[in-house]
Amino acid sequence: MPHPGHRFRALLVVGLLMAAWPSAGFAQAPPPPAAVGEQTASALRARIGPPHEETIKAYVEAGAKDTKPHVLTDREWALIESAIADLPVFYRQVLERRLARLSFIDAPSSTGTALTRPSEGPNGELMFDITIRAEVLDASLSAFLTQKEAMLFSPDGSGYQVQVMAGQGSALTYILLHETTHVIDRALDITMKGGPFTAVWTDYRSLAQPYAAGAIAHSVYRREPKLPLSQSPGLYRALAGAPFVSLYATASAGEDFAELLAWRELSSRFATPLTFQVLDGRGVEIVSVEPLESPAVRSRIEAAQAALTRARTAAPDKL
Repeated sequence: MPHPGHRFRALLVVGLLMAAWPSAGFAQAPPPPAAVGEQTASALRARIGPPHEETIKAYVEAGAKDTKPHVLTDREWALIESAIADLPVFYRQVLERRLARLSFIDAPSSTGTALTRPSEGPNGELMFDITIRAEVLDASLSAFLTQKEAMLFSPDGSGYQVQVMAGQGSALTYILLHETTHVIDRALDITMKGGPFTAVWTDYRSLAQPYAAGAIAHSVYRREPKLPLSQSPGLYRALAGAPFVSLYATASAGEDFAELLAWRELSSRFATPLTFQVLDGRGVEIVSVEPLESPAVRSRIEAAQAALTRARTAAPDKL
């Protein structure tokens, strides 16, 4: 997954100009022929190119080493095309209008997954670059999310481990859903003005009570230090009692909104499950949390969709 000010993360948000920026000597292999009749998908494929130098700089400034544009293989082109095809028609239409460039970057030491940059297009319109770490191209959603959650904790000899079960679908599909929701959110200005969730957010980054005083407010996603693994059961029990679809959703109102809508699509269109487990040193389950089964989470998923519908109706020209 940030928004303006959330400069870097296992998250996402930043800016661009249009898909024809100079490639600074980097030659990207041409895409294979597009499938017949996929005009929108073809338009999006044509916008795949090397990341802007400011995006590379952002990764480097965040501590990533050996950072460089990624040259896509034929197999990776196919993976990307499949993920684009998995997006709902509305999401593809938004990207067709608002996406300046989709890029992939080699940044093996980066803790961030993607970066989305907003900027002014050639006609003054709001446009976006989405840059994604190339190593996720082959990752399943379960493997990607398990690795992501592992970054919340430091080893302490407890033997605990956290794993996420979210099926063997593509992590890239989830990332594109999440990032496109950021584009939609920014274009319609939904969460930066307080958003639809005042019961859980007092402003873009501040959790409301009782969540601000609970364990859920103390994770890396909330810019807190890593927790000892021995505290993982308590953290996920707190998640089970909160109306968030993931711990990552607690990072900001924008991340909350993006997570809710991404998981709405994954669960409704692909029947993707979501279970967070804490196991002890013998592999015995200590905690199991299924946010998508929570009535509070399901209610907020539908509230997020309703907020999007209202925003689209109020400003149809922005998307």
